Amino acid sequence: MLRHHRTLLAATATCVIAALLASTPANAQNDPGELASLEQHRDELTIELGTVDALLEDLAEQIEDLEDDVDVNEVLVELVADEIEWTVFTRQEPAATRVEIAIIGFTRGDPRQNELLNEVRTLEGDDEPSRRRALYESVIDDTVDRLEVIDTRIGELTGELGTARATLVAKESELEEVEQARVDAGALRSELAAELSDTVQRIERLRALEQKAVLTGTSTFDDPTRPALAIKIDNVSAARPQAGINQADIVFVEEVEGGLTRLAAVFHSQGAEVVGPIRSMRTGDLDLLAQLNGPLFANSGGNRGTRAELAGSTLVDVGVSAFDELYYRDTGRRAPHNLFSNTFNLWSIGRDLEGAGTPSPMFVFRSAGDPIPGETFRTDSVHIDYGSTTVDYEWNGSSWDRSQDGEPTVDADGVRVSPTTVVVQFVDYKPSRADARSPEAQTIGDGRAWILTDGVNVGADWSRAEIGDQTVYRVPELGTEVPILPGKIWVELPRPGNATRN
Repeated sequence: MLRHHRTLLAATATCVIAALLASTPANAQNDPGELASLEQHRDELTIELGTVDALLEDLAEQIEDLEDDVDVNEVLVELVADEIEWTVFTRQEPAATRVEIAIIGFTRGDPRQNELLNEVRTLEGDDEPSRRRALYESVIDDTVDRLEVIDTRIGELTGELGTARATLVAKESELEEVEQARVDAGALRSELAAELSDTVQRIERLRALEQKAVLTGTSTFDDPTRPALAIKIDNVSAARPQAGINQADIVFVEEVEGGLTRLAAVFHSQGAEVVGPIRSMRTGDLDLLAQLNGPLFANSGGNRGTRAELAGSTLVDVGVSAFDELYYRDTGRRAPHNLFSNTFNLWSIGRDLEGAGTPSPMFVFRSAGDPIPGETFRTDSVHIDYGSTTVDYEWNGSSWDRSQDGEPTVDADGVRVSPTTVVVQFVDYKPSRADARSPEAQTIGDGRAWILTDGVNVGADWSRAEIGDQTVYRVPELGTEVPILPGKIWVELPRPGNATRN
């Protein structure tokens, strides 16, 4: 039992140390999931405290029982010692002396023995010395037998005393160990209680600062008034795995030359210290990203026509041509797939630039378990074909695992890209206004869309009347917007008919 408690104490202490390390508050901008982590840590600490409290209660009961055992064994030792003392006292005279005393008592001093002898002699009429000798010998034998009994009892009592003393020492040792275990458990409980108190206070402070991210509907503690930051990210095989794509609120996937694709990653509720590889812009970006209300736009440049259109757009240029000091080349990668930046640095420069605004919500969010309006299809996977690039999404029970060209899409940290919602927005492509060889997604107008949410495919109509408007996804038969679950969103922009669902 004691070994079990020591093992439990060691295991609990290990959990506490790990929890203490895990609970160190991170920069809120880099860790928007801190509240959820702290709440989980709070629950774990509460369970650990309950375990330690139960242990303390059990140890207290053990101590009480052991204290009773010690008291009982102390009394037992005293009783056995007293009996040994009395028995030894009765055995103090030598055996010969006791025999002699017995004979004298028989012949001279013990009326009962003399009366017995006289009675025997009278009854039998025999006063021969042999009979008297037999009586003497009987008395002597009885005395010797009683001495042997006393000696045997002294030996037995000596053994009992040794056993009683050994038991007492063992119980006192066990009591000492259990009392130390209680001290250790008490110290551990104090540490857990202090950590729990700090965790609860941190949760309360974060809840006071908690905001809902406008683009994802999730909790955030970052600045809700800063502009959205859209970054063009390379998506060819030489550019993968990309950095920062899992921190983006929304990622748009556009077709570019040769049936390849490029990403427009939109950051707002959180940022990434490393993001890239950053590549050049296309004219279609200007229309697509205008719905973010004056977003910052990071890119590696563009042709003359595209740069001219960017200058006349509502996007705020924070690209390499405007702020080259905010970008760097990763020598571990091959150019041109090695240009990177830091979203926080880009925000620090761009948020105060003229034209920068704050985005408005682009989607309507619902709670888990709320009904989904409109016609839905149970969907396990979707396949999209851009020509030279294929994309697949598979439902994993809580989100949509993304693959590209048959390989899982992961970021530079090896984390799988698995957005909560996928929007397959079918759009037409026309030659770019700045380069006829470059396809330009037509994101102003209307068309069909699939909204992949919570394991189903919701058929929708998308529409966007003006460049300053946001894209709206409606249930055709109801005219209401399709609600989605809060979380990360990837918007694929294939041509009509270039996607299938299973």
